[in-house]
Amino acid sequence: MSNVTCFFSVKDCSRRLHHFQKYQDLPTSAARDVEQFSINGSLFLAFANRKSNGDSYGRNTHSVIYKMNDSTGTFSHYQTMVTSGAQDIEYFTISDKYYFAVAYHYIQHSVIYQWNGRHRFDVLQNIPTNYATSFNFFEIGQELFLAVTYYYENSVIYKWKDNQFEKFEEMRTEQTGFASTTFKIKNETFIAFASYFNSQQGYAVHSAVFKWSGNSFVKLQSLQTYGAVDVKSFNINGDTFLAFVNLQNGREYNIDSFIYKWDGSKFVLFQSIPTHGAYAWHPFVMCGQTFLGVANAWDPLSQGADIKSVIYQFSGEQFIPYQEIPTQGARDMTSFEYNGHTYLAFANYKNNDNKYNINSAVYKWIQN
Repeated sequence: MSNVTCFFSVKDCSRRLHHFQKYQDLPTSAARDVEQFSINGSLFLAFANRKSNGDSYGRNTHSVIYKMNDSTGTFSHYQTMVTSGAQDIEYFTISDKYYFAVAYHYIQHSVIYQWNGRHRFDVLQNIPTNYATSFNFFEIGQELFLAVTYYYENSVIYKWKDNQFEKFEEMRTEQTGFASTTFKIKNETFIAFASYFNSQQGYAVHSAVFKWSGNSFVKLQSLQTYGAVDVKSFNINGDTFLAFVNLQNGREYNIDSFIYKWDGSKFVLFQSIPTHGAYAWHPFVMCGQTFLGVANAWDPLSQGADIKSVIYQFSGEQFIPYQEIPTQGARDMTSFEYNGHTYLAFANYKNNDNKYNINSAVYKWIQN
């Protein structure tokens, strides 16, 4: 059994104690993001590899796709994607066609890949970017959009037209952005951006929520965050939540991350959760219950010990710790279902020896 800690017994579908246990290691190299998807009934995991040992800018470090082997029930290498300093992967579909948007951090363009129908992804389009940090695909009615966040600039939204993305709108975000999420409340569309830093507020920069006006986005609200690097939206029993990951406040990395809740007209602080150099939230549902995982990357007080990522469960009133999972500088996580079981995949960035060529990991939900 892997080294995990369960905090309490949840009342899940079978009313027995369950937990996540290490299932498989997958070779990656400074993995910044992991994305799961299915094509023609086959399950895949894609990892955005940013750099490798001796390749600081990732120019020769490519990303990788793994495919589930239905005979063995494990993932095997499927395709190496020629990328450069990959920071984020966004999978989406348009008219029954499959795409990836890969954000390049170090070079001045990012890439849209399309499934060629012959078992591979090929380059469809280059998009001019400068220190891109993430992509976010979303729909409003029949129109399709792609939001891009940047480390040094305002975010930009592209619109799908004539089989490619064209620049649509520049967002007045807070200079340094890391991620965005789109969501609907009563059929109205919103987008929230996680802001990391600006010259006026430092790491205490506010993150912004915008509302779709019918032809553009209009700023609705600013929310206090501290070096925010991720934001996720989710719903519980009709309530809308925004979870921001706070990486640092300029002095330390052991700080709280924030969950906001919609009160009918604006977002209000719902809960603060201690995190440790965290990079990503991931909400998911099992057996009708809502869980929220946080990828903790590092803790200056850990004295070299591996940092544990944490799974929280919604108790009905707040999120409470459920299980700790050892990770290695985790930057992202995702969940998926396979043959009636729930799995978590973690993107591990580096180990305590500052080595980037390490394994990422898949965990399986099992019964004691």
